[in-house]
Amino acid sequence: MVIAVKSIMEGEQSLKRFSSEVVLRDLKYRHAVSLLPRIILLHGTSDSSIPSNTSKSFADALRSAGVQVELVLYKGKTHTDLFLQDPLRGGKDELLEKVISVIHAGDEVALAKDAVAPPARRLLPEFVLQLARKMSPF
Repeated sequence: MVIAVKSIMEGEQSLKRFSSEVVLRDLKYRHAVSLLPRIILLHGTSDSSIPSNTSKSFADALRSAGVQVELVLYKGKTHTDLFLQDPLRGGKDELLEKVISVIHAGDEVALAKDAVAPPARRLLPEFVLQLARKMSPF
């Protein structure tokens, strides 16, 4: 993550302002870090904009700081697949299912309804989604 921040966020001089990992290690923020809730990181393994190893590194930094963290990697998914192409594709949506399962955790009625919910309908033809994936700058 540090490399990505260096290259995107105005270089080395801005690293301390923008890097979550650097902030986590700063002792003056230790109390604030101790108040963080459980964190779930969701990342596609084929993301070329922000490689998934940045989320792995951030998850490790969070764990080292004592934060409860879950890292979910979506094999073959790009930066935009999870929140753009997949929902437009319809059918099973892994990211949406994960988010809803977190929101509905502990609510047996809601989870039962989720289990029988019909799949989302396709909103765009596949060739349009593939074209969008190829043209996306992310």
